[in-house]
Amino acid sequence: MSKSENDQLFDEILAARERVYALGSVTPLQPLDIPFSSCEVWVKREDLGPIKAYKWRGAYNAMAALSESQRDKGIVTASAGNHAQGIALAANELRCSAVIYMPRATPEVKRSEVKRIGAEMVEIKLVGDSYDEAAEAARVHCEQCGGVYVHPYDDLLVMGGQGTLADEIVMSGSGPFDRVYVAIGGGGLAAALSCWLKKYWPGVKVFGVEGVDQASMTAALEAGKPVSLDYVDVFCDGTAVRKVGTNTYNYCSKLLDGMITVTNDDVCHAIRTLWESARIIPEPSGAMSLAGLQRHSDECVVEPGEKVLCIVSGANMDFAQLGAIAHRAGIGSKHRRFLRVPIPQGRGTLVDFFPKEEAP
Repeated sequence: MSKSENDQLFDEILAARERVYALGSVTPLQPLDIPFSSCEVWVKREDLGPIKAYKWRGAYNAMAALSESQRDKGIVTASAGNHAQGIALAANELRCSAVIYMPRATPEVKRSEVKRIGAEMVEIKLVGDSYDEAAEAARVHCEQCGGVYVHPYDDLLVMGGQGTLADEIVMSGSGPFDRVYVAIGGGGLAAALSCWLKKYWPGVKVFGVEGVDQASMTAALEAGKPVSLDYVDVFCDGTAVRKVGTNTYNYCSKLLDGMITVTNDDVCHAIRTLWESARIIPEPSGAMSLAGLQRHSDECVVEPGEKVLCIVSGANMDFAQLGAIAHRAGIGSKHRRFLRVPIPQGRGTLVDFFPKEEAP
């Protein structure tokens, strides 16, 4: 990547500093004491932000950068959930209307929060079974109404806002880190994070983490350009993107040090680890970064004593999903297995269920 391209994103992150903190504050870094790794593990707690996810940064930065006359045309966007909450928060703060297209599979907690946060400034339209179908409908609507489209990831202003997260990491005094793991959906956060961290810590390695059935950035890197996946799994709904952006691909292809794919069971185990070590309950996409670290640790890729940071990118999960996640979570490197045995009702049946020792 040329110096000018890198500097352009870097400058957008610098400019975003003046906007995003009108709406939210710095989120903390926290060390984790976890048994599976011999390295020093930290997490960036984006689950403690104003919408319990990092997406408010890019959404507000992009909308605050618009002129008042541009905002008066109305904002249009598509989102699997967290970007929509960021748009709603910005719309309410800036007093401009926003139409948000969301897939029908969006968790109820995200839909209800968008409406609560945006109030009368936001209209939700549920279209399609995936983010990509919702995005297509949103584009058509935007052209018809003459509004301003705010892309959830493939926009330099949005990427610049997300990059304030990386600025906080550098300014925290907890670094430098040897490795950083970040979940990838469209790639906006990964691009901005890599750009900023490598400017200050040239030796840092940044790894993108994707689900095995939603690995659109991995597919793009293999093809040499963004390509559409035939199928996208929505268990990790926040990263369920069929095709990464052109801008995000250009940055990630030059700045990332590698990609890791993880299974849904890996993610469930990571959620369990975050709960047991720090009482954090992220949404599946929010635990993806730690799942990537766990996978690298299992493969002995991480050196003992390395200082590692994982981005906990969000915690907007339906309560009903917790039961399924608990059933799928692993114990160490093993997985739980459940055995259901019917026992007749009646007095003494439980005692009779166990074999009796024979007298000598």
